[in-house]
Amino acid sequence: MSDPAPHPSAPRPAGGPKLPSERAWERSDLLEPQPGPRHPELISDGGGLPFPPAALAAPLGALDPEDSAAAALLAHLTARAAPKRSARTPWRREPAPPPAPASLEGWRQLARTEDEVLFARGLPPRMLTAALRRSGRRRTWTFQGSSAARPIRATRDGIRASSWRVDPTHEPASADTVLRLLVTEQAFASGQRAHGRILPPEIYVDAQELVLTIFITPERGFQNGTPNPETPVRIVLPEPVGSRNLIDGALLFQASLSDTTP
Repeated sequence: MSDPAPHPSAPRPAGGPKLPSERAWERSDLLEPQPGPRHPELISDGGGLPFPPAALAAPLGALDPEDSAAAALLAHLTARAAPKRSARTPWRREPAPPPAPASLEGWRQLARTEDEVLFARGLPPRMLTAALRRSGRRRTWTFQGSSAARPIRATRDGIRASSWRVDPTHEPASADTVLRLLVTEQAFASGQRAHGRILPPEIYVDAQELVLTIFITPERGFQNGTPNPETPVRIVLPEPVGSRNLIDGALLFQASLSDTTP
């Protein structure tokens, strides 16, 4: 299901971040991974509830317009489709044609709880999601936001996976049982490294592949969007690398900006 990803050991372009020193590698976190599935049980674009990958196969157009959440989505789409008032042009005799009426066609439900729901239109990498929440005394559904630009990532305990690459100065040998990885935290962290916050990764191993999925506990409080530097981390493998392909299990699909916000 996942799209081919660049080789984890591919070097960064010239002028990229400075690589850690050997002393930094010696002081880096040393983690033992825990067994995990080849494909994640839950995924998320960060714009709403996490959902199982199987939800992407749900039939299109199955939303019930009588459902209060679906009705709230349709009301939001209808409001956005309403023509905007503009200055009259004296030479225009014919009014502009009205926009097509909004509908729930092409939308599906990805996840739902008692107070939250996540709808989607299309499929990755051109998928648009819409999150709604129920609140207030009347427990009415209101539109919270949409996302069309965030990549779909593996999710565990509400944390979206972070990406990694192999240390380009230390290409893994077949007999190696420790991997040196450079991890880029995907959540905002005010430009801080993730030392001490990297959780035990998930690992899947078979005869051909070694898939690692890394999660980082987010920093607390407000964090600005300063780009996060790579964090060196060493992973103790249950067996030598061998001839297996090393795969980052974080990203399932690449993001696309082709869709517009609903």
